[in-house]
Amino acid sequence: MELQLKSTSRDVLDDNQLRYPLKIKNYNDLRLPDFVIPRILVVLVLPENLTDWLQHSEEELCMRYCAYWVSLRGMPDTKNTATVTVSLPRSHQFTVSALQSMMQRLSQGVLL
Repeated sequence: MELQLKSTSRDVLDDNQLRYPLKIKNYNDLRLPDFVIPRILVVLVLPENLTDWLQHSEEELCMRYCAYWVSLRGMPDTKNTATVTVSLPRSHQFTVSALQSMMQRLSQGVLL
């Protein structure tokens, strides 16, 4: 599995989804259904203030807010020329258990 990682501090969340403007090249790379290795888009939402992104000490490293994931495999072509807004469900939090679940499904031959 390959991940394309993005981050934003813009206000892109609503009640059910994250709406992220993705460059056309990246959208096309991620949506191609015939690519052998599954590709996943992961978007990390960060606080607007740079100093709030991370807190760290010898005991912990704490990153603020959350990352979300989506598979764009098989999404339609677009006539847009610069960006396309991609919706990532807020239920698709990129967590350790979500990653483990994705890897388990892939090992069973289930496409994401």
